[in-house]
Amino acid sequence: MPGITVQVRLTGTLAARLGVRRAVTLDAGATVDDLVAALGRDGGFEPGVLRGLAVVAGGGRLERGGALADGEEIDVLVPAAGG
Repeated sequence: MPGITVQVRLTGTLAARLGVRRAVTLDAGATVDDLVAALGRDGGFEPGVLRGLAVVAGGGRLERGGALADGEEIDVLVPAAGG
């Protein structure tokens, strides 16, 4: 089964470690969770650190178990804190 490649725009600590834009190749049928796990591995993050990320495409938040499509453009947003 051929894989898929998604175009990802990153923010925060992910962007600092991996760059602002990157293409990520995953197995066909990959989910948002698979993408987050791949970014975590590539960036050397512990898996639990990435739980709070917002993954967005087409103006809406994606469900973590939702399947990704080849060529999809995705934003991965690191939550900000402060006051």
